Amino acid sequence: MIAWPLFAEQRMNAVLLTEDLKVALRPKANEKGLIEREEIAKVIKDLMASEEGKRAQNRIKDLKIAAGKALTGDGSSKRALSELASKMASN
Repeated sequence: MIAWPLFAEQRMNAVLLTEDLKVALRPKANEKGLIEREEIAKVIKDLMASEEGKRAQNRIKDLKIAAGKALTGDGSSKRALSELASKMASN
């Protein structure tokens, strides 16, 4: 995934994807603030062939598995929703 923010909260989302979740790469702008075609090509090549790109792909797979587990019948999402429903019912 390429994190290329354009407007509003997209910069914050790009930071989340690249630095926190580590599932994306971010192109670097030149001194004028523009992202040149060579940089785009570099980021695409990095995603496809570099160690950093492979780590991002593996991280995405890991997050997919974790999300799937959270949504199962005894996963953390169901437990959290059940706890919330219990608290609301007792009030």
